[in-house]
Formats: sequence, C-alpha cells, structure tokens
Amino acid sequence: MHLALLLAAAVASPSPSPSAAPLGTIGTVRVVTGSPQSLHRAPQAASVLDPRLLREQTAPALDAALRVVPGVDRDRSNAPFTNYGQLRLSFNGAGTDRGTLLVDGVPAQDGFGGQVDWNVYPAASIERGELLRGPGSALYGSGAIGGALSLTTRGYGAREGELDASLGGIDVGSGTLGVGVATASGATTFTLATRRFSYNVVPPGQTSAVDRPAIGTADVAHVVSRWSSDAGGAWRIDLLDGDDAQQDGRPNDGFSRALRQIAVSWGRGARDPLSITTYARETTVVNLGDRYPTAPGALLYTQHVPSSDAGVRLRWDVPLGAAGDPSDGVALLLDHRFVTGESVQNAASGVVQSDVAGTQRLDGVALQRSWTGRLGGVAGVRYDTVTTEALGKRDAAALSPRLALRYDASPATALRAAFGTGLRAPFLNELVRSFKVGAVTELNNPNLVPERSRSLQLGIDVVHASDRFAFDYTATQVRNAIGFATIGTNLQQRANFGRTVTDAYVAEYDHPARCSRLHAFATAQHDRVAASTNAAQIGKRLAYVPDAAAALDVERSHGNLTGALEVAYSGPTFADDLQQQPLGSTVLLGARLTLRGADGETISLAFDNLADARYLTTVDRLGPPASLTVRVTVPVGTRALSAARAGAVCG
Repeated sequence: MHLALLLAAAVASPSPSPSAAPLGTIGTVRVVTGSPQSLHRAPQAASVLDPRLLREQTAPALDAALRVVPGVDRDRSNAPFTNYGQLRLSFNGAGTDRGTLLVDGVPAQDGFGGQVDWNVYPAASIERGELLRGPGSALYGSGAIGGALSLTTRGYGAREGELDASLGGIDVGSGTLGVGVATASGATTFTLATRRFSYNVVPPGQTSAVDRPAIGTADVAHVVSRWSSDAGGAWRIDLLDGDDAQQDGRPNDGFSRALRQIAVSWGRGARDPLSITTYARETTVVNLGDRYPTAPGALLYTQHVPSSDAGVRLRWDVPLGAAGDPSDGVALLLDHRFVTGESVQNAASGVVQSDVAGTQRLDGVALQRSWTGRLGGVAGVRYDTVTTEALGKRDAAALSPRLALRYDASPATALRAAFGTGLRAPFLNELVRSFKVGAVTELNNPNLVPERSRSLQLGIDVVHASDRFAFDYTATQVRNAIGFATIGTNLQQRANFGRTVTDAYVAEYDHPARCSRLHAFATAQHDRVAASTNAAQIGKRLAYVPDAAAALDVERSHGNLTGALEVAYSGPTFADDLQQQPLGSTVLLGARLTLRGADGETISLAFDNLADARYLTTVDRLGPPASLTVRVTVPVGTRALSAARAGAVCG
C-alpha cells in the first residue's frame, strides 16, 4: 500500500517545484558532497544507517550490522573471527578494496594493508552511518571507486552517559560505557568497551584433533574532547586506543593487534567554512600461522607487521547562494597521507624468512562546485599523486572527474544521474607481504600498478509523507583490477586483471513512523572479469562479491514493549578468481524484543541466526551459530532524564 502511494505520487504530483514538506523525516546526508543535503534530493545515490536501525540489530559486531545497508557487499563478514587481512570493503559490486571508510572524518582503513579494524568500533559507540554509492574518487581520492562509508561515533554532553552490557550465546561478556563531563568551553566524552566472543569456527572437512572453540576479544578506550576557542572556531581532539586478538580454533593460528591513534580537528562555520583535520596512527600486528593441513596446531611462522599512518585534510567552502548554504557553492580540498610499514616473518625456529618494508605518499587536490534548485548537482575534479617505495620505486598520477545531476520531476520525485572516474593505488601490504589463509598461501606482487575506473549511475527517488522509495543502477568498469590469481594448488598471487565489469541494481524502501518502522532493500549484481591474459578467468565472478543481497527490518512498539524482526539474504559468492572456492549463500533470521523502563533503561532479548544457518564467511571460517543474547542499556545523568521525557507510550 505504501509503495503504491509512492508511485502514485510520482505520477500525479502537478507542481513542478520541489517541496520541503514531505522531507522532514527523510533526513540529510553529508557523504555525497561533504555538505548537508536531503537524502531524497542528493544528486548521487546514498544509504543511511541511523540510530533506530542500529538499535534493531541483532548482529554481534558492527561489520555484520552493515548487512542492512544497501550497497555494502560483504554482509557476511565476521570481524571477531576473520583473518585480519580479509576484512575489506566493497560497495555496489565494485570489488574488494574499492571503497573508502571514514570514522569521524578520519580515514579508518589501515594505510599499510587496506583492511578495517572493525573491532575498535563497537556498534554501541556508533551514532550514524552514511554510504555514498558509486564513483567517489573525485572527492575522496584513492580507493573510493565504488563509494565511501562515513561513520559518526556517539558523543555525550556534560553529566550524561549510557551503559550497554550483553551476555549470552556467542557473547561471553561484553559492555560499552560512554559518559560526558564538562570541560572549559566544552565537553569531553569517554567511551570504554570490552567484548568477548567464542564459538567453533572450523568448517567441516577442515577439522583436526587439536581444534578448540575460537575466541575473539577486543578492548577499546576512546576519548573525544570538544571546545570553542576565544579566537573563533571549534576544536576537537580524538584519542583512540584499541587492542584486539583472535585465537582461531587451533594452537598457533590467530593474531593480536594494537592500535593507537590521535586526531586533531579545527573548524569554523562562518560565511566561508574552513576545516582542518590531522591524524597519526600506529598499528602493530603479530600474526601466527600453523602447519595445517600437514601438522595442524604446529607453528609455521610468526609475522610482525608494524605500520604507521599520518595525514592532514583541509576543506574550504565558499557558499555562493544568498542564504550562505554550503550545498550551493565551491569547495576546495587538499589532503596528504604518508604510510610506512614492515613485515618480518620468522620461522618456528626463529630464523628470519623475510624482512620487507615500504613507504607510500598520497597527495590530492580537489575542486568541487555544487548547486541546488530544480536541477541541482555537483561537478568536481581531483588530481592525485602516489609515490611508493617498496621493493622498488614507482610513481603514479590520476585525474578523477565527477558529474552528478538531480532533477525534480515533481515535489515527490527526483531523478538522478552521475558519471565519474576513479583511482585505487596498491597498498604496501599487497606489494610486499605474503600470508596463509587455511591451506591457501597468498603471495605478494611488487609489480602491481594502480587501478583505474569509470562509473555511470542512473536513479529515481520518490517520497510520500515519511515514506521513501529509491531505485538505482550503477555500471562500473575497472582497468588493471587487482585481485588474487590462482597459480597453483593452494597457491594464489595478487595480480592485475585486464578489466572487470559490474552492473548493480539497488532498490530500497523505508517507512518510518513513531511506533513502527519497515525498511527493506534488494540488490542484484552482475560482476565479472571481462578481459584477462588468463582465458580461464574471463566471465568469472569477482571474489567476495555476492550476486544478490536483500534485507527486511520490521519494528513495532506497543506500550513500553518493542519487537523487531530482521531477515538478511546474501547470494552466492566465491573466495577465488576461478570459482573453485564457493562460499555459498545464506539467509539469516534475527529478532529482538525490548522492554523500556520509565527512566529510559531497556532490557532486550536478541536472537541472531534464529534458524541456525551454517555458512562460510571465508574459506576457513564458519559464521556464528544461533545465538540468544541478553542486553541491558541504562542511561545515566541528563541522558536518563531526556530518555524518560522522550519515551511516549505507543498504543
């Protein structure tokens, strides 16, 4: 019924000018241009993970919670129990490592390896997520071929906070505490989190006599201080300290990781907004490989992988509209990033088997013009240079333009089209480091060259009251695409493929109301290798990109009781270039029942994977089994008072 009303509104609305009336509950996004604008009227496709969707989730970790976000490909990833080097991004079917992640405006992918340390971002600490789907390199630089995901962490004002604790199923004891305290001219948020998960991860056919339940742990401390200066502008200092580890089902199989990060931001919001963010991060990984399948549990090697990553980003907006709206103006962006890393591998005897290192410098400058009106859009271009020294020196440069247009066919209907090119430089890790996943050895390749892409996107966005329906098509071609090529039994090596092509179709529907919500999406993707020097690869699917995905989330409240149901589907995918390592498909059912108290406290029963589906997340890991978790959330201070006032009872 709601979808029929949306389509009727698209046809019947007589007025040619846009109306703000139905857009109040649709929300705004910044990820498309860097300035706030209506999600409905954005010139390029975007998805949102808002606090309400986050609260409905039954997934134990943030990366799994992203399975409800249209355009995120790896909806079966499993951060607490996945080899750290395989936690990578793909958006809109573009392929592995062709997406960018920002957390509070800071690049969050490991600069040396490209993977994401999801374990330092507990779901309870995230306020919101925004995903730009489609070409993003013109704004975000190297890696944003398929789009960019921007996450915002939760902040607390003075004398307020929240405690979130959980136990049960695979969760053997987890908790997140966030509190805010007053400081001079501002406030400081302290977030402490600890998580412990465990289950049997070894798939059938790969078991051994030394197998044991895997254990994933993470401990995080996050401090954010904000204040305004007398000279004008706002400051933010962000300190992040995280330690996580995995024991992956047998002795001498797993890793430990330590991450230390500081970020400093300053911005002013006057007629010509200016912002500067600088950050520095150090990460140390100790990775253990066992002798599976010949001698499971016996130490094969130890890898020490220390790396550092530092950068600075400047953005200057010059509004051109009469009201000083930054979404109608010119933006200039400058950024610089410098990465160093080393991989030292020792045999079980302690003998050094390899010691390789490298540095990489990435510089970019971008100019962007955005405008509003019945025909709105954004036109931008970015120039990037990449200098890499790793087993040889190489330089690369690329010019990446983007043009995205949105036309208001009626107050309820927006049409959009976008075209852009992109760049993805090889990570140092891909150039210098080899490793093992199960029985498969995956080799480095110092001769990799950067990927280049071009993308075309067409879409329609319809709103009626608070309902929203969107449909988008994105075609992406990548030249010199980087992936693992099979060169022998249990042996793969990173290589440049000739060309990959993806056609992605995404449909999304959202119906929010005060006492209920329905959110659904479906994605169909035809991804394949279109050209290669190896004829056996042509026509094959891209590794870790499902051919389809879908999710349905339904929430309903009555009185102080809220029930939520989630169904998530991930279509067939493969872990290799020749489709010899199938990961299959899966349907995950989740449910959550939440009782809310008079002071805003809640107690929830979260059922994840209700049908106990057994599926692979990677070739050597099973996904989590059926799990029932009890979660308690207690607001404190002024947060408790505001939660109580907001807690109107639903009939």
